Amino acid sequence: MNKCKWLPKIMECRDFSKWNEYLDNLYEIFKKDFIENSPMFESKKVNFRKAPMDGKYEHTFIHLTHKDVYHNSNNPNDRIPDPRRAERIGWNRAIIDNYKCKEKCNNCDKVLYFEEYYKKNVRVYLLFKDVKFLVILEKRENYNLLITGYYVEYEHTMRKYIKKYEQYKKQKTPLI
Repeated sequence: MNKCKWLPKIMECRDFSKWNEYLDNLYEIFKKDFIENSPMFESKKVNFRKAPMDGKYEHTFIHLTHKDVYHNSNNPNDRIPDPRRAERIGWNRAIIDNYKCKEKCNNCDKVLYFEEYYKKNVRVYLLFKDVKFLVILEKRENYNLLITGYYVEYEHTMRKYIKKYEQYKKQKTPLI
């Protein structure tokens, strides 16, 4: 595991029978990181989607703690808990705040930045390869929108993102 100086510790769920309690604790982190004190990215505020709500939780909070297993649901609330995403909820804000890290850590590849068009907008990918975590933001005219953040579970997925990063680095414009 990377010993990053600014990356918060993982908040494991030790008893899945208490998942709802655990989710409430994670929500406190989300509130602190994104509701009470919004981060800035490239001099613009980072907002998040509130609707559609899933019970008492905003849409983006559910994206940061749950996954769409088949990646094809039309219902944004049709997601299942993802312990790897959930336990790393504090990493989203930390990566946004520190993606231009100036620390001189040994054996750290830093956060890899690349952009890609998604529909009519440009999405920013912040890939912290060393800890296998990706944060996705979408550039808007007056703000940035937090889309999601998750643990990159599979090596083929990591290779796909690294390939996109390398391509972006060469062309220096958003990927199509």
